[in-house]
Amino acid sequence: MNCLSQRQLIAYMEDRLSPVNKRNAESHLDHCTHCQHQLEQWIDELHQTEETMWEESLSKNMDQKIIQMLSPHPVRVLTPATPTHQPPAWKQRSITIMKRMTLTAAALTVVVSGGMLVSPTFASYVNAAFTNSPIGKADPVAPMNNSILQKSGDSGIEQAAQKGFAQTVNVSATDQGITFEVKEVMADPLRISIAAIVKDKNGKPMDSFLSEMIRRDNKEQVITIKDKQGNVLKPIEASANEDTRKPNEDWHNVMNVDTGYMSLDRELRSYFADISEIPDELIVEFNIKQLDDIKGNWKLSVPVDMKKAKAATKTHEINKTYTTPQGLKLDVKQMTFAPSGVEMVIDRSTTDNQRKEYSYELVNEKGTVVAAWDSKAVIREASKQNNVIKYLKWDHTRSTENGTRDFHYFQPIDASQSLTFKLGSVYTEEAAALNAKLDTDRLEKKESIAVEDQGDQFTFKKYQKDPNAVVDVEGYDGVHRVNDDGSTTKLEGYHLSFEGKLDPDTAAMTPFEYWTISDETGKKYVDVDYYIHKTEYEKGRAILGSTIFLENLTTLPKQLIITSEKRMVEHKNVEWEVPIYAGK
Repeated sequence: MNCLSQRQLIAYMEDRLSPVNKRNAESHLDHCTHCQHQLEQWIDELHQTEETMWEESLSKNMDQKIIQMLSPHPVRVLTPATPTHQPPAWKQRSITIMKRMTLTAAALTVVVSGGMLVSPTFASYVNAAFTNSPIGKADPVAPMNNSILQKSGDSGIEQAAQKGFAQTVNVSATDQGITFEVKEVMADPLRISIAAIVKDKNGKPMDSFLSEMIRRDNKEQVITIKDKQGNVLKPIEASANEDTRKPNEDWHNVMNVDTGYMSLDRELRSYFADISEIPDELIVEFNIKQLDDIKGNWKLSVPVDMKKAKAATKTHEINKTYTTPQGLKLDVKQMTFAPSGVEMVIDRSTTDNQRKEYSYELVNEKGTVVAAWDSKAVIREASKQNNVIKYLKWDHTRSTENGTRDFHYFQPIDASQSLTFKLGSVYTEEAAALNAKLDTDRLEKKESIAVEDQGDQFTFKKYQKDPNAVVDVEGYDGVHRVNDDGSTTKLEGYHLSFEGKLDPDTAAMTPFEYWTISDETGKKYVDVDYYIHKTEYEKGRAILGSTIFLENLTTLPKQLIITSEKRMVEHKNVEWEVPIYAGK
């Protein structure tokens, strides 16, 4: 199923869609977990910015005065249809946060991504190819004091820029009266951040830019990173999904409404087995074929001087090992302090080749948790992650001779304090025996069918649209693919809902990753989508709600059979802690 593109999401957020297309987008948002999570990420970052910036700079009185003068936020999906209906958590949170953050008429629909206040006025689709020779190359100049990235990056980028690691480059390309300019870059051995802008013939920032760099159907790269000799950098180990990986999705991009500058960010670590291998100079090449609806050629090269950041990056060897009672062996190898963040390297192996994951904390001498890592499979409400760099899109793992090497990234940590590694939970793959036989005639009669396996309770029923739903689209009767023009195409299939309450020992992860759906004849259904509409964590138990869509299932079998032979179990508070850094 095709999700809303970034262009469609942003047009919707800014209330620029026609009434029909707006309803279609809302219908999709109400049932698509991917687009809901996209919105949730923005809301999470907006909430963080609200706490760290706006609440300090505005009095409550001024806050209320401004809010009272503003109309409701244009995202209709965030407004309950009736006063008594409680919308899903992601919607309710957005109502509160958006009302508090909507501060000016020019920025009514503010979205925060990557730790910066942005207005998502993105409107371009980009298709590009690369050339091998640098074009428009310029020499780097000394780091500047009035840094754009210092004002717009996440906390690590801002801190690095503040300490003088941002470089002015001023490289531009003009075609069709439009100028694409890269103004500034900050790079250290962990990641790179670029500040760029698109301007019209009068030099005014345009209300559009490279919003579709990470568009799912992009086939050609927009950005290439090379060394000084012109060799294209490539990850030293291809990811498991390399064949389906899109060439631009590792770049995260956001835009600052006040300045018109976009921030383009990605990790650098996957290119090098060791930080010492990173060259003193890099070249970032752009080859853009289309901006918004205008086709042209915007080619330029951005020089990146790595010497100063490399000199300021220090790696501390740890090499502390422990094997848990569950058969998970951890080797905490090293910790690297870079200008924009901290990298933890941990080798992981198992005694039985079963999937095992873990969580941990970094605690200072005062007992304060300065950073924490948790499996990315844990649902948001239960996650123990703290102070992580959220938008590094690398897989964070690399194969080793005996297992896997994990790379975890945190915002800068004060290197003057002593740190202790404290292991939290261990997640193990265990046997399950779920066997839910769902009679379709009962489902069609709107009956609920409950099943239980090892304390995990699931209730299945035929999907029915909630008459009190926040989004009420007349005639909605299934899953629709949203087209680029905002129209929708209905997909044929069958809707099934389930609610699950997991046992306290079951890991707070989505159980359906292990599910198999078949019928009484043994036929398996593989075109299955799960749309999560509820994730909660109460008293140590994960509570999930999801709609299952079986595409192209139009004739019902006698039974739908859901089975699972595995589940993830959480072993809490595994006791192992070890000093890893003595401070300086």
